[in-house]
Amino acid sequence: MGNASLRRIFLTAIDRFRVALLVLLTCEAASFAQGFERTIQVKQAASQHADFDVALKTSLKSSSLTYSGKPFHALLEIGTPGSVYSGSVEVWWTNQQTYKLVIKSPEFSEAIIVHGDREQVKTDGGYYPRWLQNFVDALVDPLPMAANFRGRIVSIFSFGRNPEVRFASVSRDDRINGITDPMTVGSVSFAGPDMLLNSTTMFNSSMHFADWEGFEGKQIARTYETNILDHQKLAGRLTILEKLKKWDPSFFKIDAESPAGESISTAFIPTAQEEGLLEKAPQLEWPSVREGRTDGYMIVFVRTDKTGQVREAAEYSSHNPAVEKFGMEHALDYKFKPLIIDGKAVQFETPLVLHYTSRIENPIPILTVEQMKAQMADCDLSGVPKGPLPSGNILQLQLSIDEHGKYAGMTVRSRGNNEPWDAVCKAVVSCAYKLYYQNGHPTYYKGEVELSAK
Repeated sequence: MGNASLRRIFLTAIDRFRVALLVLLTCEAASFAQGFERTIQVKQAASQHADFDVALKTSLKSSSLTYSGKPFHALLEIGTPGSVYSGSVEVWWTNQQTYKLVIKSPEFSEAIIVHGDREQVKTDGGYYPRWLQNFVDALVDPLPMAANFRGRIVSIFSFGRNPEVRFASVSRDDRINGITDPMTVGSVSFAGPDMLLNSTTMFNSSMHFADWEGFEGKQIARTYETNILDHQKLAGRLTILEKLKKWDPSFFKIDAESPAGESISTAFIPTAQEEGLLEKAPQLEWPSVREGRTDGYMIVFVRTDKTGQVREAAEYSSHNPAVEKFGMEHALDYKFKPLIIDGKAVQFETPLVLHYTSRIENPIPILTVEQMKAQMADCDLSGVPKGPLPSGNILQLQLSIDEHGKYAGMTVRSRGNNEPWDAVCKAVVSCAYKLYYQNGHPTYYKGEVELSAK
């Protein structure tokens, strides 16, 4: 498989922030958000706080294989065999000075042996992808961004009287003038009384941990999950985890010591430094949009190979979601000068800021309340339980319906403090929606809906 397949659009896990915001527009998520908001109010009454360094030490001690752990052998298998997003991470670990790490994927593989101050590296492939690095970090360095949260406070929430049901989190989003760098955005969550590492989310990476089982006095996750492409999940499973008994020192023998910098490394650089390395930028003619801002910016996560060619791109934020796909695809055409650190070319990641200019064409039809009634069938919108609701007990919504007649989202026009979301969701999701035609073709449309309280 060639460069084209390697340069596919990659959705980094930090996009979970954006996904969470987008999903709040859907009916199902609106119901969840309302319930979650009430839960938070309950949890805050029973909340505690801890210093991040204390929480981190507790978490690593209880759920990290490589932190104060005993020798082990582990095999993490990723994805579906045959897919470009598949592979494995295998580790034989005695301590930080003696270990062997073998990384395999269809287009990149690397074997590293560390023994004392000596290292041997054998690499096959010129580009180390982010999704694969996420899984490697999950096993050997599950919180590589720990320094970003030093000195911060972790909020610990208890659910009822059961100490086993506990959740803790720390986050930061203190970008200056909207500029993103690795120190200014991210979150970490922990679960249970032992602060098991539950998830990590940064601008350039993320990982979700689950299915913990006991091993050598620790609780180790067996399932690992990150995100790729258009919000698709990529999972890995720890299929082997065993004690490394009576290991033979010759297993970690180094045949030929590799020079420093032989392994492929990746640096994160700020936007200002990235702009100074720019070598080639495509001239973009942005497509028209059907709604929203026609002039604005989007921030794209990009990751380059050692030559400075962008190999992965993912939208992080934008003024108009309609231009996201186009921006991500063409971010792959950017070329930078190689980034040289200590005399060696390295891969790098950076926020790429794109300015877009577009125009409105074929605007999305917005149907009135009466027109929308004619589009809806097989559902009961006669009333919902009392909320109380605003506007004389009328809940005003705008529904989005795609070109196939499927419900695609909801915007709340007016809201109170206690909307009956379960009933609202049941009402709008259960409906059948007619296709709406424009110029003889079915089209995406929006429609105003009013629900009255019983």
